[in-house]
Amino acid sequence: MISHRLLTLETVKQLTDQINRDQNLLFYSYLTQRKEKVKFVGQYVNDNLAAVLAYFCGLTFPAFSFYCIDLNKLIFPYLIAFTKEITQIREDNICGTILCNRDLQLFQSHGLITGIPQRFLTMKHMDLSKLLDSNMAELVKSGDISEVMDFLRNGNMKFFTRGELEYYPFLGIKDGNHYVAVGGFHFYDPLLVELGNIYTRPDYRGRGLAKHLTSQLTNLGRLFSTDVYLGVLAENLAAVHVYESLGYEVMAEQTIVDFTLSIC
Repeated sequence: MISHRLLTLETVKQLTDQINRDQNLLFYSYLTQRKEKVKFVGQYVNDNLAAVLAYFCGLTFPAFSFYCIDLNKLIFPYLIAFTKEITQIREDNICGTILCNRDLQLFQSHGLITGIPQRFLTMKHMDLSKLLDSNMAELVKSGDISEVMDFLRNGNMKFFTRGELEYYPFLGIKDGNHYVAVGGFHFYDPLLVELGNIYTRPDYRGRGLAKHLTSQLTNLGRLFSTDVYLGVLAENLAAVHVYESLGYEVMAEQTIVDFTLSIC
């Protein structure tokens, strides 16, 4: 017997305790820091949870996280149909998520993927001795938040919310009156810290700005939590090298995808 329903707070707590955070950082963040703005759509087979498709409404696009518990029992088209009904997202809307290889194949087999998937690395800071003693970047003032948001958008950065700039430390490096590099946090609390929105203007790259910026952000994060993460596209070899040189190690290799809720 197959049924669908929104997860209870008790089930969310159970999943939080069971999940491997390093391998499923996105879904873990939905279960914890983002849970107030998430709808957790669960598919149950004989009253056993088979999979969850979680919808987060806090970004500029429909953002999802997928967590599969029992692929052999999952009836994926039913889960997609129920999620579409619950969220009221149109079939032609472009959604986004991050998937492991197994789940990527599942989405592809049902014709959901649009565009070109991009390989994505979750990295965790492991070696404090490799961080720079830097103070090159300064805290972004509240009056500069709109300017920083425009700076990020112009760099095609879309995985951020205004609240992340308003409530978490955000650092920037200026040349004169204009920002040339910025960075902040997706999450900043004792549970875990995740760096994000690290961007350097193309004509200022190769000068070590990102390395100094990331060092300062990591030091800030380490004051708050022993678990400090960041994500980066695997093809961005220069950034991966910078992060590795600062003591970060790859925890998971996944794929960023755009997809629709239209089953072929």
